[in-house]
Amino acid sequence: MRIFILRGSYRAAPNSTVGRIKSRFWLVAPCLLTFAASETANAESRVAVPTTEVGLDIVSDGSERIERANLLPMLTQRVAAASCALTSGVQTDESYAALEQATQSFDAIIDALKNGNPDLNINGPETNRRTLHDLENLRTAWEATHGAIDAVLADGHDVDSAHLIDDQNLELLELSNILASDTSSQYSYPYEMTQTDVMMLNIIARQRTLSQQIAKDACEVWTGYRSDEAKEDLDKVMDIFEKSLLALRDGMPAAGLQPAPTPEIRNDLDGLIARWGPVNANLLRQVAGEELEHAAKEEIFHDMNLELKSLDVLVMHYQAHLERHH
Repeated sequence: MRIFILRGSYRAAPNSTVGRIKSRFWLVAPCLLTFAASETANAESRVAVPTTEVGLDIVSDGSERIERANLLPMLTQRVAAASCALTSGVQTDESYAALEQATQSFDAIIDALKNGNPDLNINGPETNRRTLHDLENLRTAWEATHGAIDAVLADGHDVDSAHLIDDQNLELLELSNILASDTSSQYSYPYEMTQTDVMMLNIIARQRTLSQQIAKDACEVWTGYRSDEAKEDLDKVMDIFEKSLLALRDGMPAAGLQPAPTPEIRNDLDGLIARWGPVNANLLRQVAGEELEHAAKEEIFHDMNLELKSLDVLVMHYQAHLERHH
């Protein structure tokens, strides 16, 4: 069944929930792959939108809007992870650069999604009221955090500001997930990609966010800030991250996932899994209550950033594969 392409604008009927169902299953909260597959199937069986209620408005920047919006959840976690690492003296040069870059990217993306930015291949301002409402909610929460980010960039020892960033990051994550979901619903065209393709791309995108959530949770544990809550979350996120990597590479028939479709993509996943092994070992020590040495903390932060870069490459390779076969 063909249901989705990131190449146009699909506007559902005013009272329809079909668009929100398509993408919210992975954005709002990480969940097991089998649940994701069954929930998608169940949602499709429940929702029927008459063709007369669907209007098509093809725009050239739909895929760029979706891709940029999908980066925002990851950036919320990257800002929190980098500020925590910087103020705890872990990979200070790398964490400073990550915090600065993530902040600049977030600023640029939310402005472009609202007002347009040809440099980001977003051609004009947003006009959809729901999406504009999402953007305003996210911008308001982001501005409340921005002062603390600026303070940490000015003084890498400002732990209080790092804690403020940490306190607000889950609200930012939720609001950015809502925006990403509604943007996907608004600008998706439901004919060119299979359900399996959509699920694969959604899982890869989620992995980018989880890579930075792991770095953030690990830092919370070693700094002792919200450590019990962070340790519990870390244990769950690690499990989802690892199972998702294995499912992307080897397939998971019960969830409708096929093995990596090309040698290039399989090689990408082999590299991600190989790097994850030593990081996972250190994280398991931390979850078990061990105090990590400084070198292990630096390895976790650095290697999760490398995982993020590798996931970006994986997304490009998978999208190129889909373009060749659709």
